[in-house]
Formats: sequence, structure tokens, C-alpha cells
Amino acid sequence: MEDSIKKLFEIDSKKIPNSIPIFPLDNVLLLPFGKLPLNIFEERYIEMTLDSLKSHRMIGIIQPKNNNNELFQMGCIGKITSYIETPDYRLVLNLEGICRFVLHDRNLTPKGYYQANIDCQDYLDDLNNMEPSIDRSGLIQKYNNFFKMKKLAIDKDVLAETSNLQLLSTLAMLAPFNKIDKQAILESPNIASRFNTINSILDLNTFQVVGKKNPNQLN
Repeated sequence: MEDSIKKLFEIDSKKIPNSIPIFPLDNVLLLPFGKLPLNIFEERYIEMTLDSLKSHRMIGIIQPKNNNNELFQMGCIGKITSYIETPDYRLVLNLEGICRFVLHDRNLTPKGYYQANIDCQDYLDDLNNMEPSIDRSGLIQKYNNFFKMKKLAIDKDVLAETSNLQLLSTLAMLAPFNKIDKQAILESPNIASRFNTINSILDLNTFQVVGKKNPNQLN
């Protein structure tokens, strides 16, 4: 009985649609197994959300490339896992990252949001929930240094409860990286490449801070 109920909530490759509504969000990153809260208040995106709730409950999150209505070619599908309606007519959603996609084309719907044709075929490994082997403590320390540089803090107690998969998504989504860095993380071909990309970005961003220290203190 429990397995049959579980299947109602799980997303496999057969359940991923070829066409989804897309929500362009500047400097916002959604990754597989990551969780993204959204506050929906524009009428067109309320319509988009309600339409999605009537069908597959999936929305594509993608970054604008510039101010000319151009988008990056890759985004990530998010599944609506919960939502509430507020007294002031907003929708507060929780999205869970499912699978990355390549954008083929998009069409403006009569309701004012974009419906897009997408392809996830090369990224179905995103559905794999096997735990990757990573230098977890080293990654958290690098993030801790980066967040301190930005005068922010990491709740290490919360991180202790995350899996390696969630950790790779959660910290990258929370970190104040620029949009190009976020897109590079998203477009990394696989988990190992994503880990290396994140490490490289953190090393580059904290290089000047490390460089100011006494060399004898680096050992």
C-alpha cells in the first residue's frame, strides 16, 4: 500500500511533460533536489500557477539573459509540493527541483505567461537520487568562508540534516553568486562536474580574502 501511494508522488521520465509554463526569474537558481519558496502576486503568474495545479504541477524556472526578453537556454523544472492562498490574494509556493531542461521555443499564452517546449532527454540522470561521494566538510568550510566575506551566515545545524544531494543544491541556491556563476552551476553536465564548478567559483570568489592573510597562516 505504501509503495503504491509513493508512486503517486514520484516523478519519473515518463511523467515529465514536453511542454511546461516557464517562470523567468533573474538571479534565481533551482537545481534538482533543491527547494525553492516563491511568492506569486502578478496576475499572469497566479494564472500560470493555477493552470499548473490543474495538470502536472510543474513549472520551469529559467533566468533572463538580459533586459531584451532573451532567456538562457537551460532551466530546471520545479514541482509544486505545497501552496497556500493568502488573504491578500497571493500564492505562496514551495517548488522542488526535478530535472534540468533545454528550452526550444516559447509562446505567449492569452493569460500573459509563456508556455515552452522543452527537452530533458540529456538530463534524466537528474532524477537519480543516489548519494554522491563528496568532500562535504571541505565544501561547507569553503561556503562558510564565502558567506563570511559577504557578511552572511550559514546555519550549520540545518545543513547537518541534509543529504549530499540536497547540500549541493541548497548551498548553491542560497549563495549570493552572480547570474553567470549560477548558470554555470546549472549547466554543469553531472554531479561531479557541478561539485567541481562550485569549488572553482568559491575559490575564485574568496581568493582575494585568502591572499590578504599571512602566508604562514594558510597551512
